[in-house]
Amino acid sequence: MSDRSPLQMFVYSVHESEEQAVLEVMEEEGLDLEWSDDDQGTSALVLGRRYGIDETPIGSSRDLATALLQRAPSAVFKLWQDPHYSTDGHFVAHVPGIGTYTTKCDSDGTPHTSVPDLITQLANAPAGITVHDWLAGPGTQVLGAAVLSALKPYEKEQLP
Repeated sequence: MSDRSPLQMFVYSVHESEEQAVLEVMEEEGLDLEWSDDDQGTSALVLGRRYGIDETPIGSSRDLATALLQRAPSAVFKLWQDPHYSTDGHFVAHVPGIGTYTTKCDSDGTPHTSVPDLITQLANAPAGITVHDWLAGPGTQVLGAAVLSALKPYEKEQLP
């Protein structure tokens, strides 16, 4: 039996022409349409609702994100797969026109960058670049600043 862990996803926005594609991807990846805490018992996509699966093979988050990016490129989403023993979790957030941020995460979907990875990135920064310039340039992708900032308004819209 392969290593497995829970996977969770939120879709905050998607063009109506791609809603069915999102539902199909969710079904193909085994996400439960009635998994959420706010179970509304519907087969339609509910924006801002948490979808998930209790146990899925490690790496399923990559497959889900790839399928969503290919078949529903207008979708604004975040998803994560929980850590499993010594394996970090995997987080993906996407906002069209801004980009996709992929990193490690904890079981709450909180993104994190390891110190060794950060040191490697900083060591490879061009000579003479300031911290401010690095954070505005390459650091934006390493830390996900642009994508996470663009995602915040969507998350706030969904709060009760």
